[in-house]
Amino acid sequence: MPDTCAPDAHRVDDTADPPRAVTTETLETPHVPQFEAEEEPTTLSMPIIGAASVVVVDEADTGSRSIEALTLSPRRAKLALFVLATAAFAASANEASIVALSQSIATGLAVPVASIGLVATAFALTVVAAATPLTLLTAKASKRVTLSVTMGVWTVGVLIAAMSQNLVQLTGGRIVSAAAHALFWALVAPTAASMFAPHLRARTVTRIMVGAAAAGVVGTPLVTFSGTSFGWHTPYWGLAILGAVLTASLALALPGHVSSRGHRNVQHTRGDVPSRRMFAKVLTVTFAATAGMSASWTYIVPFFTKQAGLDISSLPAVFALGGIVAVATTLAVAPFLARNVVQTVRVSLGLLAIAWALLAIASPWSAIAAEVLLAAGWAALLAALINWAMRHTPWRTDVGASTYTMAMNSGGALGPLVGAAIVAAWGTRALPLVSLGLTAAAAIVTTTIDARMLRRLRVPRRLRRAVQARFAMVEKRRAWTQRTRPIALRPRGRATSFTRGSVRARRALRRSVDPRRR
Repeated sequence: MPDTCAPDAHRVDDTADPPRAVTTETLETPHVPQFEAEEEPTTLSMPIIGAASVVVVDEADTGSRSIEALTLSPRRAKLALFVLATAAFAASANEASIVALSQSIATGLAVPVASIGLVATAFALTVVAAATPLTLLTAKASKRVTLSVTMGVWTVGVLIAAMSQNLVQLTGGRIVSAAAHALFWALVAPTAASMFAPHLRARTVTRIMVGAAAAGVVGTPLVTFSGTSFGWHTPYWGLAILGAVLTASLALALPGHVSSRGHRNVQHTRGDVPSRRMFAKVLTVTFAATAGMSASWTYIVPFFTKQAGLDISSLPAVFALGGIVAVATTLAVAPFLARNVVQTVRVSLGLLAIAWALLAIASPWSAIAAEVLLAAGWAALLAALINWAMRHTPWRTDVGASTYTMAMNSGGALGPLVGAAIVAAWGTRALPLVSLGLTAAAAIVTTTIDARMLRRLRVPRRLRRAVQARFAMVEKRRAWTQRTRPIALRPRGRATSFTRGSVRARRALRRSVDPRRR
C-alpha cells in the first residue's frame, strides 16, 4: 500500500521494507555527499498492507460450501490454493517493487527520487478509490472469471511498467496494476476458504498470508538484485511473465460455474456480530495504528544509521530478520484469532508501543530489538484487525473488507505527511515518539470494548449460531402452542374453540355462566 511521498526537498537514497514482511533493501547505491541523509525518506510506501486480505478463520456455518467448490477433487483444490498463494506473492512483490527500485528508476528515467514517491502515492489512491466499487461491481460474477480477468489486468499494468520509458507511462502502469491489486485482495481469501471444509479454512487462509509475507523475504531481494544487476525494467518483465502464467493457471485451477438448480448454495457473507459502532472502532484503530507505523517507517534507514548508529551494511540482515519474524508470527497467531481477536489486537499494539519506546532510545541493541518487535507486532496486528473487522461488518464481508482496506491505506498515506512535518521541525529523533502516541491512541480505543461484547466474541461462531437456532426453534414451538391450545380464560373463546355454529356457541356460553346447567 503505497503512501504519500514527502516534500520534494527530501531526496531518497535508500529504501526499507515493511515491518510485516521485511527483508533486504536497495542499499547498494552509494550516498550522494551533498544530501543530508538524516532527513531523507527511505521508503515511500508500506508494502504488503494489501495482503491483509479477508481472513475469517471461524466460519459461521459448518455446512457452507459453494457448489463449485464441491466439484473439486482434493488434489485440484490444493493446486488452486498454491496458485492463489503464488498470485498473492506476485501481487505483494509488485507492490513493494517501487520502493526497492526507487533510486534505480529515478536514475534510469532521469527524474528526482521524490517523483517516484508520487507514483507510489498514485498506487495508494487507486487502491483506496477502486476497492469498494470494483468489489460491488463483480459481486455476482464467477470467482474464477473475476480472478482470472483481474490477474490479466494486473499483468497488463506490470507490462506497461516494464515497457515504460518515462514517468507518465510508469505511473499509468502502476495505476492499472493498483486497480487489479485492490480487487484481487478483496476476493482471494474468501475464494480460497470456500474450496475447503470449514475446519480447514484457518489453515487455508494462513497459507495465502504466508504467500504474501514471503514476498518480503524472497520477492523483494530478487526484485532488488535483478533491478540493480540488469536494469530496473528486468523485474517488471519477470513479474509480467509470472502474471501471464498465473492468469492461465487461475482459469484452469479454480472451480467453474455449476448450475445450482435444486441445490441450496448457502453463502454467509455478513459479520456474525454486526455493529456499526464496533466496526467504526475497528476502522479507527486501523487508521491510527497504520498512520503511526508509516510515519516512522518512512525514515527508518536514516534513523538506524544516524540516530541508532547501525552500519548501513548490516541493514539487509536486520530487515531479513524482521521478515522471518513476520512470517513466523503470521503462522503462530492464527489459532488465537477465532476466540481472542480483540486480545490479539491489544497485545499487538503493546508490542508496537514497546518497539517505538526501544527505538526512541536510539542505540544499536535497541534498534535491532525494535525491528524484531515491529515485525512481530505488525504481522499479528494485520491478521487480527481484518478478523475483528469481519466479525462486526454490518454489510457483506467483501464490502467490509474493502472499507477496511480504504481505512488502512488512508492511514498509510497520512503517516508520511506527518513524518515529513516532524522531521522538518524536530528531526528524525522525534519520530518514534509520534508513532508511540498514535499507537497509544489506537490502544485506548480497544479499551472501550464492553465486557459483554468480549464474551460474545470468545464464543466460537458455530456454537453461537447453534444456540441461536435452538432458541429460535423454542420460540417457534411456543408460538405454535399458543395458536393451537384451547383458550381457557374467556368463555366465548372456549365455546368457540370446542363448538361449531352459533347455537352451540350460545349454549356453551350459558353453561359456563350458570353452574346449575353443567
